[in-house]
Amino acid sequence: MRHGLILWREDELSSADVKARQARLQRAIAAAGLDGLLIYTNHVRSAGVTWVSGFTSYWSDGLVLVLREGAPIFLTALSKRVGEWVKSVAPTFEVAHSPFPGKLAGERLAMVGAKRLGVVELDRMPGGVVDEILSVLPVELSDATDLFTKVRGQADHAELNLVRHTDDLAREAFKAGDVKSRYAGDFTGPVERAVRLAGAEECYVAVAPDLAKDRRFIRTGKAELGRTFAVRLSVAYNGVWVRRIETFSSVSEIAARLASVSAELDRVAPTLPADGSISTFYLPEGAGLVDWHLEAPFGTRPLKVVADAETSLGAPVPYGILTTAFSLDGETIITSRPVGLGDNVLREAVE
Repeated sequence: MRHGLILWREDELSSADVKARQARLQRAIAAAGLDGLLIYTNHVRSAGVTWVSGFTSYWSDGLVLVLREGAPIFLTALSKRVGEWVKSVAPTFEVAHSPFPGKLAGERLAMVGAKRLGVVELDRMPGGVVDEILSVLPVELSDATDLFTKVRGQADHAELNLVRHTDDLAREAFKAGDVKSRYAGDFTGPVERAVRLAGAEECYVAVAPDLAKDRRFIRTGKAELGRTFAVRLSVAYNGVWVRRIETFSSVSEIAARLASVSAELDRVAPTLPADGSISTFYLPEGAGLVDWHLEAPFGTRPLKVVADAETSLGAPVPYGILTTAFSLDGETIITSRPVGLGDNVLREAVE
């Protein structure tokens, strides 16, 4: 369960922002000849429903049914008492209760005479839900992941502003870590505390304790830190996930160089396109690229690897998290930053 406060922040993500997303999705549903779209949500697959509603269901699974017209419907087996709270923090959809949400979805589809239903990630939809729908209405089901991905890939100001804010939380939280720490937990404990106190709904911390030996990240507080080490901080705020990686050193000369690289990356990264194009990477002078990958919101997942050195980006994304590993002055450095936050992204989306 998430630890942060869940509430509606109209100044950060307005009802108008979310309803504009819903309208775009409904136009796509109609254009595809579908009568509705169904999106599943649970603790780890919350991103689709969060984007279409502004609400993150963080303790239970549920469904959102988007019909061609009207407000989306959040279908849940939770009690009406909890449902009243959901309404107070999610004013952009109707909340409907049933011990069998799939059956309720079938009944709502029957009310509008639906014949064709698109399902985001149909192959991952719980079989019981599908059976419940079909027990009420023998509607034709089709996978609508590509349709949703295309609509979801359009950036909007509200989301990009939340990405910037969430990345700011992570950047500031890293300042709480002491590079002289002996063990990973001594460094990451204050960092996690800082980001949670700053209002993050959730965060996960992983460490590559000694980059001279291994670039892999692990979740541990007991590993002894080497001369250079990297920390990965994954943060959720108001439904938006950002991943940020910084490389640190207890050696003052190396630390100064790393700070310079980090500052320059903060300046450049937001303007880079989220397309995984190697020509857009920022690398310090004299650096040699070792590896890279691009993550982005995809389907029901908050972040997924969508491109790397062997895989081209298959569809537009609203923003990306670009992770690069490179060598510089004999040291391995790993960094991760949001990309695709420039005004050019929004202009292209409009066009």
